[in-house]
Amino acid sequence: MEVLELLRRKQAASAEAISAELGITPNAVRQHLTNLERDGLVKSEPVRHKRGRPSLLFSLTERADASFPKRYGQLATMVLTEVQEMGGPKALDEIFRRVALRHAESVRQDMEGLSFDDKLKRLVAWIGRAGTLAESEDTPDGVRVTIHNCPFRNTALKFPQVCTITPHLINDLLGAPVSQAESIHRRDPYCSFLVERPEPSPGA
Repeated sequence: MEVLELLRRKQAASAEAISAELGITPNAVRQHLTNLERDGLVKSEPVRHKRGRPSLLFSLTERADASFPKRYGQLATMVLTEVQEMGGPKALDEIFRRVALRHAESVRQDMEGLSFDDKLKRLVAWIGRAGTLAESEDTPDGVRVTIHNCPFRNTALKFPQVCTITPHLINDLLGAPVSQAESIHRRDPYCSFLVERPEPSPGA
């Protein structure tokens, strides 16, 4: 991590420069760099000099950015706190409703002409691609959609309106009533929603 931090500060450096900066042997530095390059966190580029052999300069890859601390959740909480102060709970409700509808528009075209079950299956798969571990199952009361992992858990614990994104999506894309059963923001182990099946059309 010290090598990564040094490269973040310097933008690029040779093994010798890293060795001098960190106070460890060049061989040890090269071993670290070899491992980091293998993991896709560091890349090397030869630099030619007027005299002597080319030297290697090491720098970070885009993938290395994920190794540094991120505080997206903290920023989201700060922004949502200000929104609530300015516009009250209704402003937050409207923001998350609009977020859900915007996402709905991005997948609506892929659902045209599909049956209710196929639409729901495709929507659950789409939600799951965000890392939510989403799944659905039939129950006597309707279709139960369960989300086992909330990527926005810390924000949702303070702003439960986050949990309205999924039911808004389902309602808008399927035209079916949705109710929430379990909820992570209420300290349940997962979120679950009950989707009512549409009434069969006459003669179906």
